[in-house]
Amino acid sequence: MSIIKITYLAILMTTLSACFEQPRDRRVVSSTREVSNPYQNNQPTGSVALPGSSSEDEEADNKEEDSGADTEDPNIEDIIPAEIKHCNWSMDGQTGFSNSNNTHLGAHTICQSQSSPVDIYIQLKNPISDAQVCLIPTYNSGTSSIYIGEPRCLMISDNKRIYKVTLLKNRQGYSSFSVTGVMAMKDKAFFYPPPFYQHVLSPDAFLFCSQFLDQYSDDSYCQSFKSVGQYVYKQF
Repeated sequence: MSIIKITYLAILMTTLSACFEQPRDRRVVSSTREVSNPYQNNQPTGSVALPGSSSEDEEADNKEEDSGADTEDPNIEDIIPAEIKHCNWSMDGQTGFSNSNNTHLGAHTICQSQSSPVDIYIQLKNPISDAQVCLIPTYNSGTSSIYIGEPRCLMISDNKRIYKVTLLKNRQGYSSFSVTGVMAMKDKAFFYPPPFYQHVLSPDAFLFCSQFLDQYSDDSYCQSFKSVGQYVYKQF
């Protein structure tokens, strides 16, 4: 590796660390409230509670206490928003996912809203307690995908809840691009082989490989990122 590339790697990794490591709490997506982020204040997020979800049970208990009457089971067709009825969802948290054999996130469904392309919904069979899940908006260009905005991350703790994430198209020069896919991955560090030679948080590794590919037309970092396999690419 040339001295120029080594220097660039050190500088860019430092930049990525400063941009994406320190303010991670500012790009966390909450399923129950609005949170601010560095680029757009009060980014709305939400989720869909399916029958049997922890928060759905709590809401039902509260309603029963208030009314003193039994509540009827909700109509499944009324629970799933029209904008995502075209996708497969698990009603029991165990079966019915659109992807059932992924080694990184496990069985899951990732779906793009038909009414707002920046709204992405995700459901996991196996909740993740030790890391957030990050979604990065991408645009498909030929055989490669280009990221067009920063990661949006959230904790997924309930397999009977469909989580909504509103993505940001805020990469300079790419804001006019359409969201045609997402890179989804745990916000965890893994060891990436040469030319990385180090542990890197997966979202940062993907952003770095994309930046390096743009600057030098060198896909070696992207090949390293792909070889570890700690990600899910969903093209819509």
